[in-house]
Amino acid sequence: MPGELVEWAEVKLRVLHLEDNRDDVELVRRSLTRDGIGCDVHAVSTGPEYLAALQRSEFDLILSDSGVPGFDGQSAMAAAYDRFPGVPFIVVSGNPPPAGELGLQPAGSIAKTDLGALAPEVRRVLRNSSIPTEEPLTTAGADGMRQLVSVVQRLSLARNLQAVMDIVRRAARNLVNADGATFVLRDGDMCYYAEEDAIGPLWKGKRFPLTACISGWSMLNRQAAVIPDIYQDARIPHNAYRPTFVQALVMTPIRTIAPVGAIGVYWADNHQATAAEVDLLQALADSTSVAIESVDLLANLEERVHDRTQELFRRSAELEVLNRELEAFSYSVAHDLRSPLVTIDGFSRLLLENCGTQLDAEGHGHLERITGAAQRMHRLIDDLLELSKVVRAPMHHAAVDLSSLALEIAQGLRDAAPDRQAQIEVEPDLIVEGDAGLLRIVLENLLSNAWKFTSKIDAARIEFGTRPDRSGRTAYYVRDNGAGFDPRQAANLFSPFRRLHPESQFPGTGVGLATVQRIIHRHGGEITAEAAVDRGACFSFTLPTAGF
Repeated sequence: MPGELVEWAEVKLRVLHLEDNRDDVELVRRSLTRDGIGCDVHAVSTGPEYLAALQRSEFDLILSDSGVPGFDGQSAMAAAYDRFPGVPFIVVSGNPPPAGELGLQPAGSIAKTDLGALAPEVRRVLRNSSIPTEEPLTTAGADGMRQLVSVVQRLSLARNLQAVMDIVRRAARNLVNADGATFVLRDGDMCYYAEEDAIGPLWKGKRFPLTACISGWSMLNRQAAVIPDIYQDARIPHNAYRPTFVQALVMTPIRTIAPVGAIGVYWADNHQATAAEVDLLQALADSTSVAIESVDLLANLEERVHDRTQELFRRSAELEVLNRELEAFSYSVAHDLRSPLVTIDGFSRLLLENCGTQLDAEGHGHLERITGAAQRMHRLIDDLLELSKVVRAPMHHAAVDLSSLALEIAQGLRDAAPDRQAQIEVEPDLIVEGDAGLLRIVLENLLSNAWKFTSKIDAARIEFGTRPDRSGRTAYYVRDNGAGFDPRQAANLFSPFRRLHPESQFPGTGVGLATVQRIIHRHGGEITAEAAVDRGACFSFTLPTAGF
């Protein structure tokens, strides 16, 4: 529309353009100008130049190639969003990435072969961006309120105090068409002039006592100071103002309860600020207070997250070292224990073979007890190493056919004891997601226990299947009709070396169920046991659904 073109022509957009081809820079500038968008283009061709420009100046729009040598578009976008939250970032590239391909998302994306679409895209993002760009304003009132809304939106995205000050120093000046603005922070009993935006130098970087400057007066009295002529007001330290352009000012405290700073605006001529202008500046100061508190909260949160992350890294590193030491210790102990056991077992057998005829029945019994004890110690060492391994071993998730594993294990038990008459039933098609090797150990232990504790039953029966648990989840169970145990002892079953039956009745080391519990817990599941003496036992375990 003609009126719209006039409006855009009058707005002089400050544009930062990252592009290493000078011809492309000129084509982009001409395309915007030709289509009615006035602009001052600051072109940079390298990453360091781009980052330096972000620190030195403020921009209404940022254009960028998809990358220049040594600096990619994602890095450019991240730096822009960090420095100027909400300022539109448009990729102008020979091969712009498809939507959604980038991690951070630009406000728009235009191909260099279609520069005719650039100006409409610029208008679109400036109008429809959730963070509208700031427009140069010449009056307060309705335009000022529109500008204030824009500033509040930008402040909501500021992630640090410098970003807050950069937004506010410019906004304060634009809101009331002033010639300068300062952002003052309270530093104990001093006023620190942290930032400024003005037609001439003011006091950036300097500190003054609260009682010696108008910003201090505003904070101490918790109210705005409206001064149409500074040389007619006794609160003004005139000597500090003579080197400057300032003739009139408004100083507004940031927060009226316990002020943390002040916002000052200045005019080069005598100026009586209107009530509307003072209200706008006070609203800006109130919004700035909220932004500072949010930044402080964010900084504290980020610091806590960083500290917690570092603590987790430290503990993880310590745990890794401890695990390595435990593994080395386990195998060292196993070796040191096995060595004398091998000696005891070996020489006992030699003694039995070479001198057996010289021993009476009691001597034979002693040697058999010695070799039996040595063999049990071998098994115990093997089980302890297995327990240590399942706790530390990395897990490899995949689909696991528990039914096939159970049938394979059952066949192995039958082959090892062909004279046993036992019925083993396995529910078909039980597919879960987990570590196949570890889940095999679970089923081997549970089925072997069921096989062992039904060894004194004529009509032994063992089942592997599923049933819902109390919460409705699928529980996998191994049930038998064997010796069972006292249910009051169920809590002790999963502790290493805790046995509920004597070795002479049912041999074992008491480590198998502890191993099973640790594997199920590593999968994110639970295991429980039910039993009655001489009426069998049932072990049930749960596993998370696929994709855990």
